[in-house]
Amino acid sequence: MAIVCGKCKQEMKEVELKEYEFEDGIVLESVKAMRCPKGHVTFTEEQALLMETRTEDIRKHAFRFIRSISKSARSLVIRIPADLAKSLEISESSKVEMIPIGKKRFIVEIK
Repeated sequence: MAIVCGKCKQEMKEVELKEYEFEDGIVLESVKAMRCPKGHVTFTEEQALLMETRTEDIRKHAFRFIRSISKSARSLVIRIPADLAKSLEISESSKVEMIPIGKKRFIVEIK
């Protein structure tokens, strides 16, 4: 049975999205979705359930730390726990990029 786009009424085809942020801050890679020729994206119930399962797995196995912010000269410092540094294979010589996401979040990417 063909799936029709609710916006443009054209037939949708299954595609694989390189990345999709299913929940705020949790980006899934290689996500199956339905897309119409105009680029509208939707998900079947099966695809949505798979994303929920993958998101729950990430949440269960994610490190979570609460740290105080310190001051060094005129800059603020967040200490990285040793276990997290080891897991991410980062050291004092590592470089990171900080990307603000709204007023209460930022992403730190290791370069």
